[in-house]
Amino acid sequence: VGKTTSTAKLAAAFATKHGASHLGLITLDAYRVAAHEQLRAYGRILGVPVHVVRDSEDLRRTLVDLRDKHMILIDTVGMSQRDRMVAEQAAMLTRAGEVKRLLLLNAGSRGDTLDDVVRAYSGEELAGCILTKVDEAPSLGPALDAVVRHGLLLAYVANGQRVPEDLHLPNRSYL
Repeated sequence: VGKTTSTAKLAAAFATKHGASHLGLITLDAYRVAAHEQLRAYGRILGVPVHVVRDSEDLRRTLVDLRDKHMILIDTVGMSQRDRMVAEQAAMLTRAGEVKRLLLLNAGSRGDTLDDVVRAYSGEELAGCILTKVDEAPSLGPALDAVVRHGLLLAYVANGQRVPEDLHLPNRSYL
């Protein structure tokens, strides 16, 4: 879906506007080969260290260490919406304190798949969503339908791999 790339896009946009010293980066993805290395590469470019977190206690400690930051972005573990670990990861983020989540939705996915994803990842702390891979979608209808029907705030639209250029605020005309 593009979680790590979207995290890098958000980080680069924030660092450009507010300065890298005000940004914290955390990855929970110590499972996929080189997943945290990809975010570390972006972190090096931005001048922001990336903290690899493995459990709830480690996350709480890291968030305390980064409490002076204006924004902390957490790159989560990529998993199927049917994976039992989805609920565990959401609970870990909830226990960490005031964490707001953005759900990434692949704009090229089928409507029923998007519905499954939204149901699996929904919750009170879900602040909105980002439509990713808009440039690859044959039609935006199913994705926009899911956003509207589930009452999600569309925070950003991503339409390519360039960091941060391919992350945009939603634009009615474009969509």
